[in-house]
Amino acid sequence: MDSPIDVADCLQRWKQGDESAAEELIRHLHPVISRIVRTHLPRRDHEDDVIQEILMKTFSRLHQYKGDAPMSHWVSRLALTTCLDRLRAQKIRPEVRWTDLTPEESTEFDAAWLGSTTPDATEAIHARDLVDKLLSTLSPSDRSLILLVDLEGRSLEEISQSTGWGISKIKMRLFRVRAQLRKMIQNLEQRK
Repeated sequence: MDSPIDVADCLQRWKQGDESAAEELIRHLHPVISRIVRTHLPRRDHEDDVIQEILMKTFSRLHQYKGDAPMSHWVSRLALTTCLDRLRAQKIRPEVRWTDLTPEESTEFDAAWLGSTTPDATEAIHARDLVDKLLSTLSPSDRSLILLVDLEGRSLEEISQSTGWGISKIKMRLFRVRAQLRKMIQNLEQRK
């Protein structure tokens, strides 16, 4: 989103068959979609394929866009729904076992658990993969909730508005999900 575009003008030109307008919309929306996909899908999914799917859904449903909210918000909701649908469709294993970890992830887990020095870039990548494996065991809605709060730094009020849940329900789910993650980490440590 280098420079702001006139979305209404792009939509009008796109409806008239101007392909350059579609390209402008894609360049405008791609960073928003890409951020959501990277945040809400496990690494085993191919990011480009999911982005392509979301862009196809966007253009097939543009007739539904009423313009009462910014287009980036409308596309964000479509992207998040697509990611959650993909997560639901996958047969996610309910737990991560020590044997599921690669040697690098095992080393990183040990380093993080035992409080060693600051990890280098390779260790950080392995730590991210380990976190992805742990988060993949959560239900799609719990995973998204954790990512919204702990990764994106969204406030409880923002999450309440976007999900329709009460703040007390959000707090309770966060408490339960964090306890579940702590238990998984402890189980991994015990199985070592």
